[in-house]
Amino acid sequence: MIIDEIKDFKDLGKVISHLSKMDLFPCMINMMPANINEVEKMGCQEYSLETRKIMPKKLYKYFPNTVETKTGANYSIQALRDNTVYMQTPNNFDDVYDSDIHIDFEKYEKLRLIEYCNRCGIEVDKTLSTKEIGDIFLNALYTSFNDFNDYSRAFIQKTNSELKEKANEIFFLKLKLGLIYNNNNLGEIVRNIIFEEFNEFNDRLKNMFRITCFATTPYSQLMWGGAYADCHRGFCLEYEILPNEEKYQEIYQNLFPVIYCKNRPDMTERLIKIQDEKINEKDLWNIYFHGALRKSIDWAFQNEWRLLLPMEKNQEASKYCIPFFPITKVYLGNRMSSIKRKEIIDICNEKNIPYIGVKRKSNVFEMEDCAIKCEECFKYKNDLHK
Repeated sequence: MIIDEIKDFKDLGKVISHLSKMDLFPCMINMMPANINEVEKMGCQEYSLETRKIMPKKLYKYFPNTVETKTGANYSIQALRDNTVYMQTPNNFDDVYDSDIHIDFEKYEKLRLIEYCNRCGIEVDKTLSTKEIGDIFLNALYTSFNDFNDYSRAFIQKTNSELKEKANEIFFLKLKLGLIYNNNNLGEIVRNIIFEEFNEFNDRLKNMFRITCFATTPYSQLMWGGAYADCHRGFCLEYEILPNEEKYQEIYQNLFPVIYCKNRPDMTERLIKIQDEKINEKDLWNIYFHGALRKSIDWAFQNEWRLLLPMEKNQEASKYCIPFFPITKVYLGNRMSSIKRKEIIDICNEKNIPYIGVKRKSNVFEMEDCAIKCEECFKYKNDLHK
């Protein structure tokens, strides 16, 4: 068994490197090797049921405890005071592939031209080149203009979809604007429109939902050491997962482990079919499963669980802050200043939340709880009175 081959690996980096070269188990979920082919056969319900079985009893979130330049707000303190988590857009995540569904532009362009030919009532041979299909579509546009002095008459296919009707109107509006500013080069205008549609569709896919991420340990040096916790100057909150309490059911059912794997599935053909349609639950799950829950195996050390919620774009920032499971402990970063440490401790005492400092182990490269309470630490007391 392949699991037997890796059972003696003590170094996570070696495990990840080994798994990334394998065909049978090219993914990890909750630090366990899995067969990506079997995982991909699961729908939303099955994946959700299976992952409920391995959900940790505690989840952790690292905070930098810094003030945001634009707003002057400290959202880390807000998360502690209000017991909320902020649902983020994935556009600014540190992994450029994060939540980015793989849509290939060349394939997209060809499929989009085929769709436009269909709207003209023309069935095209899919084995033709993109240029050949593009020429067929351009010929339909020229014919419409010559016969009716109107390019939009080329779309003769009837539609009962309001979204598709609006998409058609937008296409021809862009076409008219392009002809005004682009010296009547119809082929170039059409390609520019399709490229713009490609970018807009990608942006739309990313903005259908928001994410907040959790770890499974409060002792990750990589999480403490990076931007997540401002190089050990921030703090980490521990949340108790309460699966049986009614008021937490929505967030509980929308928590999923990230799938760390080597390959990115090409979703172009599947998703282009819904570009001008209303997104249903199955479509949304495809976007979640192949985008928001899929990361490179290089990031497997994070062992993330993610809360995913469909949310509209451009809401007030406060609406992206949602109540989460109760905070049961606060871990204070090793390099946190005494003044900031006191601020966190005061909030913990006010809310009756246990807290502990995190320090380096002396004999191994690991973090551990500090044996001395902050209030009894000479350095802490001395720094406060300086």
